[in-house]
Amino acid sequence: MLTSATMSLNPLFLRHDLMIELGRLEMAMQDMRGTDSYEQTPVQLQQLENRRARINEALSRLPA
Repeated sequence: MLTSATMSLNPLFLRHDLMIELGRLEMAMQDMRGTDSYEQTPVQLQQLENRRARINEALSRLPA
């Protein structure tokens, strides 16, 4: 159990998880921009952009 907790706090694993989430967000945003209903989804797109900004900020605070 201790090993599981240690792995979840390891900055390397956190960076990996955040990078995966960032990729998913960018794909979702690209899909939204590519649809005909792009004009109908500005609120959802803004929410995704805000989440992407928070993830980028968190990544910048992690040690390299």
